[in-house]
Amino acid sequence: MKLAHYMRGLDALCGDEALVHPVENDLALARGDSALADADAPIESPLPGVDDLPWVTFVRLMVAAPFTEVSQSNNLGMFQMTPRRLADLGVVERLSRAKHPVTRRTIWVANFVAPLTSDAFLRSPQVQYWCFARSMCDYTDRMEKKEIERPSSMSKAGALAILHRAGPNGLKTWTRNDRYPETEAAFERVEGVF
Repeated sequence: MKLAHYMRGLDALCGDEALVHPVENDLALARGDSALADADAPIESPLPGVDDLPWVTFVRLMVAAPFTEVSQSNNLGMFQMTPRRLADLGVVERLSRAKHPVTRRTIWVANFVAPLTSDAFLRSPQVQYWCFARSMCDYTDRMEKKEIERPSSMSKAGALAILHRAGPNGLKTWTRNDRYPETEAAFERVEGVF
């Protein structure tokens, strides 16, 4: 998927109109340049059967933090992407467990695949959006192939929110009321959007 086709309006998601500037190629985006390949391209839904407006609504509701934030669990950026999920997407490598330097809790850590760096990722809402959209496309594809079972009473958006926050095992245990408050809040925000 080409990032440029999904970008117009990203500044509204981030709350910073100064983020929208044209760039020359996708390599600049891979480096994390805070710019757009085509400032006039709308944010289009990358999901089959999901119209643009519900997709944009879903994306806005899934923004969980400022785009520069790193949580105490080492989740990154405005969508709080986990290092494990970024590894699934091929964005980071050498995934391992480590102790947080302050809280001493066990967290996942990894190295970004060059030319992307953690600093570049954290200053680029565009790259964060691209990773999030790729993740949602992958989960959607896996649900359509029945590799991941979505409860029949749950909307696709609700299932994607749980998958994003808790992964496939989190979706399996969801019906047993094994829920974290942040995951439940994300689910409630988007359930039924599409």
